[in-house]
Amino acid sequence: MNQTGIDFYAILVTENQYPFTLMLKNIPVCFMIGFCLIFASCKEKDAASKSGSNPDAFSNDTASINAANRSASALVRKNPDSALLYLNKTMKHSYGINYEYGIGEAFRLSGLANFYRYRYDTALYLYNKAYEIFEKIHSKRGMAQTLFSMSYAYSLKSDLPNSLECAENAKTLYEEINDFYKVYDCIDGLIYIHQQLNNPRVVDTLMNELVKVAGTLNDKKKLANSYIILGNHFADQAYLNLAIENYYKALKIAEESGDSVEIANAMGSIGLANLYLYEYQTAINYYLKQEAILKSTGDNYELSKTYTGLGEGFNALRNFDKGLEYHLKALALREKMHYSPAISNSLYNIGYTYYLMEDSADLALRYISRSLQIDQEVMNYNGIAQNYMLSGKIHILKKNFPAAIILLEKALTLAKENNNPDVIMETSGALCILYANQGEYRKAYDNMHMNNEISDSLVSGRNLKRITQLEMQHAFDKKQSEIEVAHLQEKLQFETKLKRNKLVRNYSLVIGSMIVAFGAFMYYSYRKSRKAEKEKEALLKEIHHRVKNNLMVISSLLNLQSGTLQDDNTRYVMKESQSRVKSMALIHELLYQSELFTSIDFSKYLELLMASLQSAYSRPDLNIGYVIRADDIRLDIDTALPLGLITNELATNAFKYAFTDSTAGTITIDLHRIRDHQYMLRIADDGKGLPPGFDVESSGTLGLKLVKLLTRQIKAKLGCKVNCGTEFEVVFTENI
Repeated sequence: MNQTGIDFYAILVTENQYPFTLMLKNIPVCFMIGFCLIFASCKEKDAASKSGSNPDAFSNDTASINAANRSASALVRKNPDSALLYLNKTMKHSYGINYEYGIGEAFRLSGLANFYRYRYDTALYLYNKAYEIFEKIHSKRGMAQTLFSMSYAYSLKSDLPNSLECAENAKTLYEEINDFYKVYDCIDGLIYIHQQLNNPRVVDTLMNELVKVAGTLNDKKKLANSYIILGNHFADQAYLNLAIENYYKALKIAEESGDSVEIANAMGSIGLANLYLYEYQTAINYYLKQEAILKSTGDNYELSKTYTGLGEGFNALRNFDKGLEYHLKALALREKMHYSPAISNSLYNIGYTYYLMEDSADLALRYISRSLQIDQEVMNYNGIAQNYMLSGKIHILKKNFPAAIILLEKALTLAKENNNPDVIMETSGALCILYANQGEYRKAYDNMHMNNEISDSLVSGRNLKRITQLEMQHAFDKKQSEIEVAHLQEKLQFETKLKRNKLVRNYSLVIGSMIVAFGAFMYYSYRKSRKAEKEKEALLKEIHHRVKNNLMVISSLLNLQSGTLQDDNTRYVMKESQSRVKSMALIHELLYQSELFTSIDFSKYLELLMASLQSAYSRPDLNIGYVIRADDIRLDIDTALPLGLITNELATNAFKYAFTDSTAGTITIDLHRIRDHQYMLRIADDGKGLPPGFDVESSGTLGLKLVKLLTRQIKAKLGCKVNCGTEFEVVFTENI
């Protein structure tokens, strides 16, 4: 055996003691990339099973060495250590007969085995050795396969420039040998890399190329998959309706071809997009259809993802028992696969579900601890930060505030180090409340300031992306319009030249050209006005967000100030002012979330307002519930703001005074349409009622004065009844 073979053998022998130089830092990326390589190894496994060769027993000829390499490749993911032992044998036999292709393939597959052991530096070393051999013998396919694997390894080391170079070179080589199936895979990888490099225009070009290559292959599986990737691209940019449109295209193509795998993929993608759109029942329906297909195909990993989606959907509907059932199913499948990052993800989901149940804090901590242990083993820092954050929140439920602060501070530090804005925002918000309750107002303010900065940064970034997209769309539409007008003008000139001796015809053509020109002008004006409208919408959305943030800052300041007051009456006044500010902030938050920006779903507003008031005025010795019966009614801001303040005042009075003689009670909110454009809002309680002789009109309390003032502002009628409690009715007319 020559010196190269000895070096290779030394690497294999010492591999069990090789340190973990770099572990997974991003679970979602690992899932996507790892399972792309799994798909490749599955193809090699099929080839190996067809050859029927035994890696332990083969003669020193090239055919048996190739068969042994294929058989060893079947073990690369399932049992990489055994695969390395087999590949050592094929390496020695290849050196024995000087079979350079066999040597190169053994190096390449050994690199892949180390990739599945998360040893990316060793994998890259072996890939480079394989590439040198394939380049020497001019094996373009071997070079392309090696470069493609190197691209994934570099991406997981966050070395995107080298990852990009390897993927582009692999694509060029596959194009030279006309293997467009592999070209398709390379384009898919390039899309991911350019997304990480924030090159949206390059991504758009590659998306079009991907669909074109899939069409050229006349492969419906690839074509369906390309529409799923295109849908994922739109989903990443928060264009969920466009994403779903492409997922449906993929589903239609997959159903026409009868490809159950792609049908399941499309249904899962539609389910996920509906989760993001808060259409939870629709998402669940698609996930259940996907589950039935995946059970028949035996794809346990995809089935575990489906169970995770179902768990999220049922949790969102507050059916936590069902959500827990599906998250446990996902965990059982992933434990069979022995895939640590996926197991950690399921453990976290189960812990979070127990946390949502509120009365299962100890169980939640048990699962979060297991998830944290796995993330620490594989050095998944984002996962560690998330686990610290959730552990801190669980300790808040358990009233263990010192432990909660320690864990949340750990989460915040890790999130800052790894640039995780979502964890920073959520953790700083929790710390702000904790520090304020403990009287550490400086720390509370610092965390509140950090929370607002991150929130503003995320929203501004999304708005800027949206405005840029609108500008690009406008430029494209304008260019298309100019091309269409130019073509039409050429046609008119040609017809005029042919028939210039026919006066009537010429006259008709002139009239026609005038109509076309006017139509083009009107079209251009329409496009211009639409652009201005969209820009106005983006600005309005930003304004509502800013107003909401400023109101919440005011509310937080009032809360901090009230903590320093000794006088109970003054503290109550501050608390009532804080409640009024919050009720106005809720209006602007719903306007920001709305697509119309001028009106809100008032029934949704009532739910949020009453939940906030119940949280603010709840006491351990008093159980006050509320019932909301509201029609699907949208109100403009001029009506919604005063009406929200009226509801806040009357409901606050009920929480504070109606149940002083009892331990339980119910506040009822009714909102109904009486006739066209006229509505009635009713706020009632079953408490002790108003004192004898009470007159609303002559009442001197600030709250009722404010109610009467706001009622006159919206030109409404205010009525009051005392019947087994207190009932206020506000009849108002919608602005037309």
